[in-house]
Amino acid sequence: MATTSEDHQAASQLERVRRYQVILNDFGRAASETKLLGQLLHLACVQAARGIGIKHTKVLRYRPSKGDLLVDAGVGWKPGVVGQTTFGTDIASPPGRALQSRQPVRIDDLPNNPEFRYPPSLREQGIVSVLNVPVTVDAVLWGVLEVDSETPRDFSQDDIVFLSAMANILGLALGGMLHQKLAEDTAARAVREAERQKMLMRELAHRDKNDFQMVISILLMQMSKQDDEQAVRGFKHAIDSVSAISMAHDQLAMRPDQPTIDVATYLEALCGNLRHRGQDIAIETKLDRAELTHERAVSLGLITNELVTNALKYAFPDGKGTVRVEFTADQEIGQGCLVVADDGVGMGKPREGSSGLRLVH
Repeated sequence: MATTSEDHQAASQLERVRRYQVILNDFGRAASETKLLGQLLHLACVQAARGIGIKHTKVLRYRPSKGDLLVDAGVGWKPGVVGQTTFGTDIASPPGRALQSRQPVRIDDLPNNPEFRYPPSLREQGIVSVLNVPVTVDAVLWGVLEVDSETPRDFSQDDIVFLSAMANILGLALGGMLHQKLAEDTAARAVREAERQKMLMRELAHRDKNDFQMVISILLMQMSKQDDEQAVRGFKHAIDSVSAISMAHDQLAMRPDQPTIDVATYLEALCGNLRHRGQDIAIETKLDRAELTHERAVSLGLITNELVTNALKYAFPDGKGTVRVEFTADQEIGQGCLVVADDGVGMGKPREGSSGLRLVH
């Protein structure tokens, strides 16, 4: 039987996925054995380059005190880049957007993409395509892992999943070094600084309420100027999200001696607020108690807020029904499960312009 181009493509994709598995296994083992920060970061760059099949990679460390990203390690760069070059943390900076959004950022044609700046350090080496993924340590943003290509590159979903897995392994290894106090160089100090910033944010949570109210007031003012119905819906969606985050800060303010949020209390408060949206729609809750970090609790709250709001809007054309919100926690294995269900008409096709499920994912 003749071999088709589709067969070749499938075989090539399978081979690439297998290579990714081997490299992730190698990196995971080596990362667990490496005791020095510099070696760990360099190893991540080497293995990322090996996996993607690319010459230029780098690890950028977020510096909260300076508000930038410093190239802490890299391969394939000219002298003066590693340890000296910095990038912005705003959304016009490729690694900055990955940091701000906590999502992978893929840019196939950076020189001609109007959404992003073309940094001199990349222009000088002819970089045209980039892929950035965030690196977190104990749910705190530490930095970004980036691969760069001198030739146009359409990074695939397999590439994104591989590099994200690399970043996750790197984050776990960095966290291990921090907890064991084995690293005293600048990267380890940055992790400790991130922990300190998180603690300060918790202590100041009760002062943030006015800031959230100010943001909501600005959004309301801008919404009142809109004539387009879709724009108004967008502003309402943003206000709901800000309110959900504000509620999480309220939970911290109520327990100033606790650095975590009780999920049951937080989700019950969210659902209590949403119960007023549908007069004849009941919201039933069954919530296990569990302590989560502020970052994880906010994510869970935004997901719950999005799913329940969608059910209230679209699941009950006759205005009557029940939405059920359950959170179960297995304390032994440290995992939980969120269920949002309703007895309405079921989900239809995605609505044009809708971004709710993207937010949930």
